This record gives sequence, structure tokens and C-alpha cells, in this order.
Amino acid sequence: MTTKKSIKQFIEKYIWYYNNPEDSYRIQLRILGLKLTLRKKNYSAGELAELNKPYEDGTNKNIPVVINRHQALEELLNSEKSLARFGDGEFNLIFGNDLPFQEYSKELADKLAKILKSDDKNIMIGITDVFGSLAHNVPDAVNFWRNYLVCNRERIYKLLDFNKQYYDTEMTRPYINASDKSYCGEYFKKFKKVWQDKNVVFVEGKASRLGYNNDLFDNVSSAKRILCPPKNAWSKYGEILNRCKNFPKDTLFIIALGPTATALAYDLSKLGYRALDLGHIDIEYEWFLMKATEKVAVKNKYVNEVKKGGRVITEIHDDRYMNEIYANLAD
Repeated sequence: MTTKKSIKQFIEKYIWYYNNPEDSYRIQLRILGLKLTLRKKNYSAGELAELNKPYEDGTNKNIPVVINRHQALEELLNSEKSLARFGDGEFNLIFGNDLPFQEYSKELADKLAKILKSDDKNIMIGITDVFGSLAHNVPDAVNFWRNYLVCNRERIYKLLDFNKQYYDTEMTRPYINASDKSYCGEYFKKFKKVWQDKNVVFVEGKASRLGYNNDLFDNVSSAKRILCPPKNAWSKYGEILNRCKNFPKDTLFIIALGPTATALAYDLSKLGYRALDLGHIDIEYEWFLMKATEKVAVKNKYVNEVKKGGRVITEIHDDRYMNEIYANLAD
């Protein structure tokens, strides 16, 4: 005979419902392991524009200080600072959501929230420069950020230190979302000076393949790779960090590993290394070379943001690339 107690136990074990009163637009529901996100309200494009207008036109000046990508790059060039970046994915994870390539982890979420308020002068903390004007973005990006900020601005603000100076996360994504792309050629040339003649270790997802089949990192002194799981890299964080610690302190770490990259760049910097969370910079460079006008798949590289054809892990047989692999933690 089914009892109220057994029904309650079934619900607690297999069905999870979350309605955060601070979340004005989302309800989360988990049924038999499947997690669903439901919208409480859908805004029209006109409503979003009107709701975000006071920030975009400067009427509401309550926005965090975010140094633009050009000035941020100059600081990277003229210092030995590390870089840890936050985009919508990192904020979503802090809010308790799974990402397509990283399941929610309270430990990771708490660490990210702590990093956001770090006062370490040797670490540049990036957040996206979208809290005021959006004029520097293409229309699709404008629509995305309006929607995201209308729904999340209040919660993001609670995580930030408004006395702190942040840097534009999109310094590593200068091409595809930029309304003015005319500067990108010179921008990439300048960015390459950051790793000029450095001994570089790439810490990346198994199929990210930073610099493979292009010249973005051809000017490094040496290159090694630590291959990590393309999904849920945080599950091997301890092992990843320990492998990094085997390298001398003059190593430059370049990391592309989702939210795990943010944490790793921070921790390596604290250990005395220079570590740069550069995320999609290689894919942006590929799109720049292709003169792409939208996000598209790139041959032999995993592109999470392109559902059709981008999320494919291919096998490659290239002696130079294979010889650069220092450790494979992806399998």
C-alpha cells in the first residue's frame, strides 16, 4: 500500500522544484534526473529595450567600472598580471545552473563568487562590458545582453564589488560580436605580443586545440598542452592543478576551459605563475580569418556555441601537435 511517506520520499529523491523569490523570471524543475528551466515571463524585444534603456543611455549611472578591451590589452602587455574572466556562463553557474559543458558544483560556484571580489592587484578580473551602453555590439548580441541583464542585473550586482575596477571579458572575444570589426587585425597582432618568446602551456579541453592550424601562437618559444575533459573539467581540477605545478615559475599558462579556467587562472596566479584565461580567443581568430559574419563550426576544433557541427570531437594526426601534449587528462 502506497503511503504518504513513501510518496514524499519519491518526490524528494526524484523530483526537485526550485522557485527562488530573488529570481524574477526563472523556475527550475528536475524530474528523474532531467533538469528543466521554465520562464515565468517572456519579454518582447521592445519591452527589453525599454527596461534596459536607462542604463544604455546613461540616465541610470549605477554600473560597475569595466575597463574597455583596448585598455585591458594594454595592461596585459605592460604587466605580468594574470587574467580570470567571467561571462554569462560563470554567472549562471554561480546562480545554481548547469552549463552545456559543466554541471553545477557548489564548490566551484562558491570559488567563482569569491574570485569576483578578489583584491589581488596581480590578477585582472574580467566581466563583460555590457552594463551600460551596448552600441559596440552587433544586434544579436545586443538582444542577448538586454534579455540577460533585465533578468539578472540585480543578482549580478549583489556579487560585484562596486569599488573595484574590472576589465572587459570580451577582450579575448574582439571579433564576432563587435559592431566595428575594422580594428581586429591590428588587435590580434598586438595580442600576440603577450606570449612572444614565452614558454607556454595550454590548458584546454580535449578538442579546443588552441593555435592548431593557424599562426596565432607561432611566436612562442615552446608549447606544451594539458588536455582536459571537454565536459565537467572541474571534476579533475585537483589533477589539472597538480600537473600545472610541475612547470617552472617562468611558464605562461594559457587556459581555455570554461568556468574551470577562471578558477585555475586565479589559483595559479596565487602560486606565483602568470596564467591567462583566454577562453575563445583562438575561435575568434579563426572567425576573423574566415571573415565570418556569424558563429560557425571550425574544422577539427570544438565550438560549444555552434550546436550544428561545432560540438564534434574529431581525431587528428599531426606530429607537431601530438608532440606538444604533456598530459592527457581527458580520458
